[in-house]
Amino acid sequence: MLWLQKQFPVTFKAFDILSFNSEDITDWPYLKRKDLLKTVISNSRIEYVPHSVNIKALFEETRKQGEEGIILKNILSGYVYERSFDWLKIKNWREEICTVVGYTPGKNARTPWFGSLVLARDGEFRGCVGSGFNDWELRKIKDIFTDSPKTATPFDIGEPYTAVQTNLKVEVKYYKTTEAGVMRFPVFVRVVN
Repeated sequence: MLWLQKQFPVTFKAFDILSFNSEDITDWPYLKRKDLLKTVISNSRIEYVPHSVNIKALFEETRKQGEEGIILKNILSGYVYERSFDWLKIKNWREEICTVVGYTPGKNARTPWFGSLVLARDGEFRGCVGSGFNDWELRKIKDIFTDSPKTATPFDIGEPYTAVQTNLKVEVKYYKTTEAGVMRFPVFVRVVN
């Protein structure tokens, strides 16, 4: 077992404590739990995750490090097992301008328009975006596709799509990218040109 620990060193990051000496302390205020947590950690493989009251600086630091975001917590709240107004997740969204190289077919209410836009940047597939559009944008973009010549599909995206030759660029916000460079949870923001 020690060879595994040496080969794959793991550190447990503790940000909260829910029980102590077999007592449920989930109803304790957040800061009281944090104070207790800091005093009980004695194992070098457990790292105390500090909190900060400087929200702006903390969020900027997470952006620089490429982290997921931050959780804002009401310091008087007990532990919350589900979404609530006492704990709010602030995601570190990123923005990017991409070229539209095609579109997937629309389904149900979107049948007359398109399902999602197939996006590229610098010749690389960046993903598909299908959310964030209003009705006017759906119509305008579909009109552009109608007037654009069809072309061979530049990427295999795992589903059928129509490739078009257009100068259409869009701004997209997204959560993070996969190892292959594909945007996760992309949302359409606006047409750039």
